[in-house]
Amino acid sequence: TVDVADTWNGRIMQSKSRANVTKIVAGGNGNGYEANQLYAPSDVILDTRTHTLIIADLANRRVVRWPLENGTSGDTVISDIACSALTMDENGFLYTVDSEKHAARRYQRGLPVSTIVAGGNGRGDRLNQLSDPQSIFLDRDHTVYVSDNSNHRVMKWLEGAREGIIVAGGQGKGNGLQQLSNPNGIVVDQIGTVYICDSGNNRVMAWVKGASQGSIIIGGDAAALDRPIGLSFDPFGNLFVVEYGSHWVQRFDFLWSPPRASAIFIPKNSLWKQHGLIVAGGNGIGNAVNQLNQPYGLFVDHEQTVYVADNGNRRVMEWKSNAQEGQIVPTGNQNKSNSIASPTDMILHQMTDSLIICDAVNRKVVRWHHRKETSGTTILSRIPCFGLSIDEAGSLYVVDIEGHAVRKYGSGDSTRTIVAGGNGQGDRLNQLSDPRYIFVDRHHTVYVSDNSNHRVMKWLEGAREGIIVAGGQGKGNGLQQLSNPNGIVVDQIGTVYISDSENNRVMAWAKGASKGSIVIGGDEAALDRPIGLSFDPFGNLFVSEYGSGKVQRFDFIWRPLRASAIHIQKSAVWKQHGVIVAGGNGI
Repeated sequence: TVDVADTWNGRIMQSKSRANVTKIVAGGNGNGYEANQLYAPSDVILDTRTHTLIIADLANRRVVRWPLENGTSGDTVISDIACSALTMDENGFLYTVDSEKHAARRYQRGLPVSTIVAGGNGRGDRLNQLSDPQSIFLDRDHTVYVSDNSNHRVMKWLEGAREGIIVAGGQGKGNGLQQLSNPNGIVVDQIGTVYICDSGNNRVMAWVKGASQGSIIIGGDAAALDRPIGLSFDPFGNLFVVEYGSHWVQRFDFLWSPPRASAIFIPKNSLWKQHGLIVAGGNGIGNAVNQLNQPYGLFVDHEQTVYVADNGNRRVMEWKSNAQEGQIVPTGNQNKSNSIASPTDMILHQMTDSLIICDAVNRKVVRWHHRKETSGTTILSRIPCFGLSIDEAGSLYVVDIEGHAVRKYGSGDSTRTIVAGGNGQGDRLNQLSDPRYIFVDRHHTVYVSDNSNHRVMKWLEGAREGIIVAGGQGKGNGLQQLSNPNGIVVDQIGTVYISDSENNRVMAWAKGASKGSIVIGGDEAALDRPIGLSFDPFGNLFVSEYGSGKVQRFDFIWRPLRASAIHIQKSAVWKQHGVIVAGGNGI
């Protein structure tokens, strides 16, 4: 969903994903100063705690809180401030840009007094000054980044600091890679790379932490930007750019990320709420549409729709976000040649909008074009599959549980290559024993839950043997042990998340660590034989429970607004042809 400050029309517009129209969610009653009006709003954020919009109502010199659903007027929360931009921290404290006073201020929730967190020493170009600041970004450590517009630079202010640090530009106005020209919107990722709307140069720059110059990531004839002013990531790493000159918002798509959301950046020592929310099943074991029976693998898409292999009911279920019951995904039970007898895993291949399903008993892999067909197509046969994944080229990776191997099948053909195991059942480094689930990262490294060896193995592309990355110390419940591991997901820093099934817990195993940590478990979580595991795009963990017939969501802790939690690698590339997602129909 895109919320954009439609400045000259005095309103906030909202565009839903895939929608062809937008709607007014605040203002829209002409420019003015009444409670139901806005006057040249310059920025907007969503307060998810209160489900309200917080709006920088620039010409009215106020900040307004406006109910998102059916709101007809707003309440002034800060007055007498020329606020050009704002953001919020995990405590609900507001950070605002005071463009007249050349400062950034922090307001505690419910209090009118503010603390200066950047600038505030008059207009100028010293390290303790700003000149016409425009946009602001706040990271997890409460470090403030400000686009210092008339100084043609971006400044970074550590919490409590008396002066800032130049992190981009500062070499005078210009179009060189070491320069900026009237920068506006900014976002910072978890490794400190700053993304900047370089408005005067009609480009978006990425400035790596500590670098003396930036790189152009969006710009030139293909992108055809016209005074880019606002910038935001979505949870998938796609960039959204507001263009002041062309009166639209464009989305520039990020490259492929592995299934089950390894693109999510999960910092070390992150926490999840231990009280889960049931998102599928949970109404006793059964075959009604609000029940599950022995669920195995699961997949969560970008809209938080859950797909689960409902093994005991011989079906695949689809549960929309917040739905009270699921829908049976057509699996051809009326067509014996394409029926599903024992689904153990599935993924949603978004490029073809199709579900790819492992059917262990029928020894096949079936593709179902999502919402388009009533019968599937067998794409692999005579393989006792259990888990599967897919890479950016469309190659399938399938667990051969009887062959104690993982096989890779090239896109569009039946050629296969063993990429893990395949040397008989055993516990040597070139062997597996009853492998269950897999994860394939961007480098085609394969991670396997080696169930009967009570370990997780990592196989580099082309390797002849694997590396133990979790467990391998015998079956047990110690922090250095696993007990029949199943679902696995790996994040961008190499931490492995594991459904430690017989220990009724989810473990996180940092790269290179000799033991893991329990991230979900104990009496509050009350897991009952967790099997499937997936992140959604927001870092929340979804767990399917074989014993209790349900899927639970465990919520991740707060992340900064505009998605700096997305891990963007230094060499990341975006498509240069944008998709218009708001406006674009003339002024």
